[in-house]
Amino acid sequence: MRRKISPYLFAFLMLCGVVGTESVLAEDAESKTSAAVADILFKYNADEFSSYVIGEDGSLDFTFARNTPEALYSKILGELKNHPDIKGVIAGKDGPTCSSF
Repeated sequence: MRRKISPYLFAFLMLCGVVGTESVLAEDAESKTSAAVADILFKYNADEFSSYVIGEDGSLDFTFARNTPEALYSKILGELKNHPDIKGVIAGKDGPTCSSF
């Protein structure tokens, strides 16, 4: 005897699979962005003059200290924008001043 699955049950199960996959992909994008940013910040010891927020899609909102030297700002920003695991970067130099500069 063959069991028949209701089309509504099948649709519900498919929806659960798609929704579950979306959250896993979002977490994966966030974790990849986080790892990439951590590597770049470590390379330049930039954690003392910057802050950031990572979006669910792997995008990055980055704030540098307002007195960050332009050459350093450009170098770090270039690496962030060109990293394949960072989906997009919004950056500015409007954070509090840093005594290291």
